Amino acid sequence: MAVICVSNQKGGTGKTSVTLNLIHHLNPKQIIDLDVHGGLSKLNQLRGQPLEIKVTKKKSELLDWLDTKDLTIVDCGGFDSELIRYALSQSDYILTPSTDDPTDQFALVDFNNVIKEVSNMVGEKLCAYVLHNKVHHSRNDFSDMDNHIDQLDHLKLCPVRINASASIPSAAFSGESVKSGTVAAQFSFLSKHIFEKVY
Repeated sequence: MAVICVSNQKGGTGKTSVTLNLIHHLNPKQIIDLDVHGGLSKLNQLRGQPLEIKVTKKKSELLDWLDTKDLTIVDCGGFDSELIRYALSQSDYILTPSTDDPTDQFALVDFNNVIKEVSNMVGEKLCAYVLHNKVHHSRNDFSDMDNHIDQLDHLKLCPVRINASASIPSAAFSGESVKSGTVAAQFSFLSKHIFEKVY
């Protein structure tokens, strides 16, 4: 089983766009949208041939879907809920997009506590990988963000960064991922990193 959750209880960090782009590279057998706003599901309707995306509000249905050997990706949405915690509890890899905005950094403290509580729920230490997302092209010093994450015991730094790019929303308006250029390469590297961790 390989369940990948894209999760951060703060909105606006780019979870849905990251999920959309990972779908292209990971080619999951199962896609689940737990965001109450249904962003991923709405973008999917813009595709020429929409993908099958599962949506539920039932714990039993979610747990049944996650009890699989198929590669599964879950877009959790920017909030905390019992359903999201159950998804996190079944995850093989948790990806937490975050920008370098101070409010996003403060939110990581809260998310670290959520992962700690889910860890207590399952009886093992879980960690989420924080993805530097929407990175400005001129920024090359990330020490403040890196030092902050180092102090949070249930978060690790993902070795890949995703640049801010107009190509991401442009592709999303067609329900698609970015297929070429630097950003596509970064998502390819991110997918390889995830595969190395879950297989």
